[in-house]
This record gives sequence, C-alpha cells and structure tokens, in this order.
Amino acid sequence: MMKDGLYDLFCESLESLALKPGQQLVAALGGGADSQTILDLLMRFRQQNPQYQYLAIHLDHSFHPSSADWSSTIEHAAKSYGVKTVFEPLNVPIENRQSKEAAGRESRYRRMAELTEDDAVLLLGQHRNDQIETFFLQLKRGSGPKGLSSMAAIQPWVGSRRLCRPLLSVSKEDILSYAQQQKLTWIEDDTNYDTRIERNFLRHKVVPLLEQRWPQFGNSVLRSAKLCAEQQQVMDELLQEKLYKAQKHKSHFPLSLLSEHSAAMQRALLRVWLQGQEYSLPSYEQLEQIRLQAQSATDDSQMQVQCDGYSVRYFQYALWCDNNTGQLPADCWLAEANVNLGEWGTLSVPDALLTNNNELRLTFSLTSEKLAKPGRQGRKKLKDWLKQAGIPPWLRARRPILELNGKYVWVAGLGWFSYQVIEKTEFDSLQLPEPDWVSSGADSYRQL
Repeated sequence: MMKDGLYDLFCESLESLALKPGQQLVAALGGGADSQTILDLLMRFRQQNPQYQYLAIHLDHSFHPSSADWSSTIEHAAKSYGVKTVFEPLNVPIENRQSKEAAGRESRYRRMAELTEDDAVLLLGQHRNDQIETFFLQLKRGSGPKGLSSMAAIQPWVGSRRLCRPLLSVSKEDILSYAQQQKLTWIEDDTNYDTRIERNFLRHKVVPLLEQRWPQFGNSVLRSAKLCAEQQQVMDELLQEKLYKAQKHKSHFPLSLLSEHSAAMQRALLRVWLQGQEYSLPSYEQLEQIRLQAQSATDDSQMQVQCDGYSVRYFQYALWCDNNTGQLPADCWLAEANVNLGEWGTLSVPDALLTNNNELRLTFSLTSEKLAKPGRQGRKKLKDWLKQAGIPPWLRARRPILELNGKYVWVAGLGWFSYQVIEKTEFDSLQLPEPDWVSSGADSYRQL
C-alpha cells in the first residue's frame, strides 16, 4: 500500500467518527513502528484539520531495562511535530494470576482515560496481524462470538470516549513500508521475539506456518471475526430489547426473565445485563453459578457470587451488582458545605445547617433509636426505614447520614428526619433543600 493510500484510509476512519470542532484526538504511543505511524498520520491530518485538539501520550511502566531510554527517544520524536505531549512513568500493580502484560495494559488504559477529555478519541496502532493473533487467543480461551469478534475498529471506552484503530485492516509490512518512506524513528522491542509470550508464539510460530500452507488463511480469519461481530451485534440488540421491557430499574435483573427462558437464553440475558452495567464479563463457570443460585435465592439466602471487581447478589426478586471495594469514610465534623468522600462520592449540604453554632457530623453508623419522618405516622428504627425503602441489606450501612446537634436528621435515599432543634421549631418545617449525594459508583443503589 502506498503511503497516500494509508493516509486516505486513516482519514476515512476519522471521518466516520463524526467529530465535532474542539474534540480531542489522542495518539497512544508505545514506541513501535505502528504507533509512530499513527502519530505521523495524525499530524498530517492536523495540518488539514486544525479545528480539533491533538495530544500524544506515552506511559512507561518500566518493564524493560531500556524503557527510560526508549521514552526519551519517543518523546523527542513526538515533540518534533510540535504536538502537546504527556510522558509519564506508570506504576503497575500486578494481581495474583495476572500476567505482567495484562496488568500493564489495564494500567495504561486506566491512566489514559484520566489524562483525556470525556469525549476524546484514543487512536491505537493495532493492525491486521494483531487482529489475527487476537482471534487465535480468544479461540484458545474457548470464547463465543463476542470474543471471536476480536478487536473493533471503533468501540466505546470510558464515559463518552472512544477507541479507534484506523490500521486494523493494514498489514504490518505495509506499516513498516510507510514508516520507512516517512523516515520515522521507532523502537524495536526485543521482547517481541520471546515466544514464551503467547502472542509472540502465535506471531512467529503459528500464523506464518498456517499462511504458508493456506495463503488466504489470514483473510479468512478476519472474515470470521467480522461475521462473529455482526452476529453478536444482532444478538445484543434483541436481548437488550427483551431485558429493557422486563426491567423496572436499569441496575436490576428481574428473575422473571430466568423462569421464562432456556438455560442458554438465561446466560445470554445475564451477559447483556452485566455488560450494560459496564462490568467485566464473568467466566462461563461464574455465569453458571449466578444462574443456578438465582433460581433458588431468597432474601434470607444471602446469595453472593464473586466476579472480577464486583459481586452479584439477590434482593426482592432481582439480581444486583455490588462493586464495593473499600472501607467507608471515617465519621467527621462538617465545617464546609461540600465534602469529598473519596470513592464514595461527594456530599453537598445546605448552608443553613452550618449556621447558628450547629454541630454537624457525617457518619455511616446506623442508630438503634427510633426516628420519625415528616408526614409519616409512627417511629421506626433506621434499619426498618431502609428496609421499607427497598434498600438491600448490604447497602444499608453505606448511606451517608447527617447528625445535627447529636440527632440524626438526614439519610441518603430516605431524606429528612424530624425532631425539635432550634427554639422548639420542628426540623421538617425549616424546609431546607435536600443535601446532594453524588456517588462515585461504590454504591450500586445509585441508579434507582
């Protein structure tokens, strides 16, 4: 492929995104010929399209002894274009049974999401050869149509961000040819030849042998991946419609769907529900645990199937996702209207509560005393009010509570509670605006 042909293909890919003026286009730089080609193509595109924002990011997780030198070389090449750059070291936590490569990839994507605007497009240098290798890796894992679809040319990312792979149909040979014609500088990572790494084994040992025997084998793999993607898209659209009609709340999976369908359809519906919650999909074994336990679950059974970073629970004829990952904030006295609760979100309280020498405290501790609510008869314990409100047991101790002058006056999800506070004035007659609690996602009840 001629270099202008590659540039035309790149432009077509970006034009399909329906970009808006001021939108951020970000080149993810790894240092290889593919990402350096992406940067060069993007800079050519910038000359004709100055209406967008442009950024190049390189994150060094120091897996290779020469990574610091590589970063310097990559940074010098990027800055020669006069583009805004971010070059950072990256600490990569590696969990049990997680490969170094997978941990590095997750950490890179997480940090790049933090460094980019909400509607940014992240441009990746993955190409035809990468797509073929990905298909084989998914095949090895026993994946269905979704996994065998491999990588999408354009896919949603975090928030309104998108990932874009303009070179996905281009061979590595054509990319190298372009890089040489453009006199680009890139890094040759010697670990790419280590066949102990699965992808490298496929790249150097398996795929060349298959294409030597069947020259069109690679094209057949790409066609199969595309057909799997189309099949998955149709299936998802049909399942989402069925799920939407049965749901009362987007965050819940109604168990009535399980009783109406076969085991295969049950698993498919559960997958599409979890995908809609933006969680990683469970393994087949985990999905089967969820399906089987849900069929016999009761509110007293305390069903909990642990998945990757979240668990699936049962409450009131529905399944819920619980992604609590940390400890609750410590109790604290409030002197300001806005409180940052870390991963538990933010809380904004009315200024009136901070006047008249009031002592205002934030707590997550459930009181055993009985409380009254404005306009409601009788007094109940807080746990009973929470139960009546339909809040699951595991979330009842995760509600921010305001304590004014030693008395509970407000609970997230329940609103104001009533008692005499100032000059025998009933608290509910003060008509204060509700505090505003915005969860960061640690509370699965946030979507109700």
